[in-house]
Amino acid sequence: MSDAPMSEATTNDEAIGYAEAMAELGDILDELERDDLDVDVLAERVKRASFLIKLCRGRIARARADVEGIVTDLEAFAATDTVAADPED
Repeated sequence: MSDAPMSEATTNDEAIGYAEAMAELGDILDELERDDLDVDVLAERVKRASFLIKLCRGRIARARADVEGIVTDLEAFAATDTVAADPED
């Protein structure tokens, strides 16, 4: 789990990277698998896990869109480069 207190981690949620969020989710999963977890803590940890999952899904969606945009740009460039190099047209 992050070394930062929960309040500090919550205020810096946008600064959390994907790998850090996944690591925190792993820590939460480890906590949830223990038999001695307090019910009040359980609800808090599940809420945090839900937030982190949404954050990760958003990062994945943004990365996918970025990659698709780059591929589209490269395909468009390749198509115009091929047309410009074709002497028969």
